[in-house]
Amino acid sequence: MEEFEKADIQVKTIRLKENNLPKEDISFPTFEYQELIETDWEDSDFKNILESKFFFVFYQFDGEHLILRKVKFWNMPYSDILEAKNVWEEMVKTVSNGEIVKEVTENGIRKTYFPKKTENRVSHVRPHARNAADTYELPFADKLTGLTEYTKHCFWLNASYVKDEIYLQ
Repeated sequence: MEEFEKADIQVKTIRLKENNLPKEDISFPTFEYQELIETDWEDSDFKNILESKFFFVFYQFDGEHLILRKVKFWNMPYSDILEAKNVWEEMVKTVSNGEIVKEVTENGIRKTYFPKKTENRVSHVRPHARNAADTYELPFADKLTGLTEYTKHCFWLNASYVKDEIYLQ
């Protein structure tokens, strides 16, 4: 692992379900909202991660036995990086406009304007926090709720993308 880190290779272990779809989407480090809107795409952490080399280890349970299915070095194609850039741009716009929360349900669940898995083939944004109190400061108060901080979020690679573009290739 140390050698991979020295070579700036992102190591990701992926557990597959029976249908070969990864059990989960792949998360990246959380982003701070202020930093997100102050950094241009070329210098963004998200772009730098997507342009790095990855080493994927795919495994699956067969009964009680853990089976190694595939290991693969991989770089994201430039066209897919551009598709993921749309998610990043949407996040910058959303945070800059102070339009984070779309609605609050009767039981207090906040629905956001953040890019969803169904809106982009490659990536989406969702929470990546210990709990709702694990937050970062917002650069602008949310227009609907007035919140000045919000639960930590990060960019995720869609599980379906990982299956189709990495595992099955």
